[in-house]
Amino acid sequence: MRNLLIIFICLLFMANTALAFYDGHVYINGIVNSISSNTITISHTNYKIDQKCKIVKILKKNNSFHEAPAQMSDVSTGKSITAKVIGGIIYEIIVEEWKR
Repeated sequence: MRNLLIIFICLLFMANTALAFYDGHVYINGIVNSISSNTITISHTNYKIDQKCKIVKILKKNNSFHEAPAQMSDVSTGKSITAKVIGGIIYEIIVEEWKR
């Protein structure tokens, strides 16, 4: 019985450790339907925007892709973007300028 308790505690510890290292982020692609200062709708799904959200744009020059800094004004309705989402909050927006 004591051995089972020790094994159970070890398994519980390992499971909690694994969850602590998983930040649960996903990248979504879509078209911006609407945007305000703190929310965005991408492909008809609403998300909150983190205050420290990183915004970049991807440009294509001479058959290669380049990343450049961007601002919230570069994100507008109809643009194709990729966004890093954790728990319904967007922490990074990548404006895909090369798709125009």
